[in-house]
Amino acid sequence: MGRHKEFDQEKAVDQALELFWEKGYESTSIQDLCDHLGIHRGSLYDTFGDKHELFLACLDRFSQRADENYNYILKEDSDSPHEQLERFFSKVIDVSMNNAARGRGCLMTNTTLGPVANVPNVARRLEAHAMNTESLFFSFLMRAQNKGCLKSKHSPRELARFLSGIKQGLHVMARNAADRSVMEDFCKVAVSAVF
Repeated sequence: MGRHKEFDQEKAVDQALELFWEKGYESTSIQDLCDHLGIHRGSLYDTFGDKHELFLACLDRFSQRADENYNYILKEDSDSPHEQLERFFSKVIDVSMNNAARGRGCLMTNTTLGPVANVPNVARRLEAHAMNTESLFFSFLMRAQNKGCLKSKHSPRELARFLSGIKQGLHVMARNAADRSVMEDFCKVAVSAVF
């Protein structure tokens, strides 16, 4: 009979995600993780394999959170895609400037800028996250186009890539934005370029 786990694995992934997000993959040691999670090295290795495997689980959880936090807004059917995009970006700003996350930006963006981004199983997750974001915008824009709401001369694919860049830029800006209005102005121009 196997030994009973003395901790909640889902909670441990959430806690590890917060630590990786705060310190970055390279600066987070196994001992940091053990201390932060309140578990022994043996339990960490037995449950997650190693630091890298735990980090992969954190990246997966972070992608899942994006759907829960704001992606759902663009999946809704709306008579006003313009207002829908404004609500989406407002929610991205809310999440990015949340006190708990302030100064950390986006885990995916931060990871993209670090050396671990070159590790194949990390690179695949980063690429999948970026493609999911682009696909989300593309589907949203196709619905808006079918309603005759798009004013841009650019294709929905081009606009989806543009809006993906805007979203990523918001996460970067949140790291040092002293005033929410700076980010809101950024979004206002982006929305006006589309609708």
